[in-house]
Amino acid sequence: MLNILKNIKFNGRYLVFGVLFLFLLILKFHNYDRVPDSAHAEELLYSWSGINLIETGVPMSWSTLDYSKENLMFDGIVGDLKGVYLPAKLYKPWLDEPPLFSLMSGGVAHLFGDDRDKLIPTSHSRIPTVLASVVTMFLVFWVGYKFYSFNVGILAMCFYGITPIIVFGSRMSVPENIIALAVTASLLLMKSYMRKPKLFYAFIFGIFSMLLGLMKPTGFFLAPLCIYFAVKNKRWKDILIITGFVILGIGLYILYGYMYDWELFKSIVAIQGGRFAGWTGLAYVLNSPSFDIFTLFDGWYVFGLFFALFFSFQKKMGKNTKLLSMFFFYWLVMSVISGSEQDLLPWYRYPFFPMLSIFGSLGLVWVYKRANFFTMVFAVGLLLSSRYYLANDFRPTTPPNVYRIVYFIALIPSLLSFLNKSTLAKKISRWILIVFVILGFYFNAKYIYSAFEIRCENKTCPFSQSTLLSKTKLPFFDRFLLPKYPATDMLTTKRPWF
Repeated sequence: MLNILKNIKFNGRYLVFGVLFLFLLILKFHNYDRVPDSAHAEELLYSWSGINLIETGVPMSWSTLDYSKENLMFDGIVGDLKGVYLPAKLYKPWLDEPPLFSLMSGGVAHLFGDDRDKLIPTSHSRIPTVLASVVTMFLVFWVGYKFYSFNVGILAMCFYGITPIIVFGSRMSVPENIIALAVTASLLLMKSYMRKPKLFYAFIFGIFSMLLGLMKPTGFFLAPLCIYFAVKNKRWKDILIITGFVILGIGLYILYGYMYDWELFKSIVAIQGGRFAGWTGLAYVLNSPSFDIFTLFDGWYVFGLFFALFFSFQKKMGKNTKLLSMFFFYWLVMSVISGSEQDLLPWYRYPFFPMLSIFGSLGLVWVYKRANFFTMVFAVGLLLSSRYYLANDFRPTTPPNVYRIVYFIALIPSLLSFLNKSTLAKKISRWILIVFVILGFYFNAKYIYSAFEIRCENKTCPFSQSTLLSKTKLPFFDRFLLPKYPATDMLTTKRPWF
């Protein structure tokens, strides 16, 4: 009988994981080609470079760096002024970045038969990163499960799969999303490596570092982190192997530049390596939540970021938390020194998003256990931030006085518990927290699912062609996530109460 109950419990876990993973999968796929916006120059530079490299043998793409006039192939508008377009200067050979990620992004465009002289549809160019983010989401669950518990793994997966900044960012066709996947896999492998080091792991870390570096030079930064742990284990042969792969990768990158234009390559690398970085960089990363070139005040992202700092600053930390903190802070530092000072380039932050999600899930558990006045003020004030982004010119947000009243009422039980240590008040606070977490999940899901419809209601928003993948929808349940047609007086007499 006990075995039967255990099997039911185990199978129930599989069912919960499967349902949630499928739901988050559809959220990630739905309209991935429309949000973030189409015609994003940071994505197109990889797609154009890759498809030109495949079809002509020479990379050509958009750049703002200091190329000579003889390298300028085009200066004008690419696309349709009445639809999706981008003002661009296209240079040949384009040597801003190594070729590997460009070949992935442009390779998909080539397979779809896209015209290299036009805008590459985001429905094609984003396929590699969207699929990679699905694997990352699973690995986030697995890290949470192996490091802590099944429940933490589920919460971490949900945090990664339903936080707007993370979801929208994971769609962008940039190499940092592949780096995030490799970083999460390396974190999982590092736990085993620290427990029982083997030469096999050194080869994996070395290959990861080489391949990531051939997508973007910041990918080489995985190697020093892995070497640090190899030193800690006194595995000198492992250090040589990892270093050897990095040297091979750098050599291949140099050879790539030498093949096309050695002087131009040296000039571009010098410009890329000399970009501005300074003492406001970390402050800027911490107070400018974003997935794109505009800030998005996502409370879930801020919640996860806060608890990443909180748990990492504790005097007593378990081995798993120390490992998680090391990976988070290392890539936080890399985002600061790689990105330009006070220049909103949030894709440099993508590699620490998986760790942020796990810390966010630990934060939810931590707040639930305490549910006191101070923790409730923080959680209640952050978890419903997506409600604001469901508003547009026709759909108002929560009325100010309703917000004030709800916020105040939600804090009363925790305040009473703080005054007289009431067990009942604390239980009520925990249930209030659960309600706010569920509401936060719902508002996040609704915003992610309907962001394009909300932004473009009653106005023209051009977008490129779609694919079956981007047209993925939730059967039946999408009626609860898509905005209903508003009444003409929704802003006045029929204004929503919440």
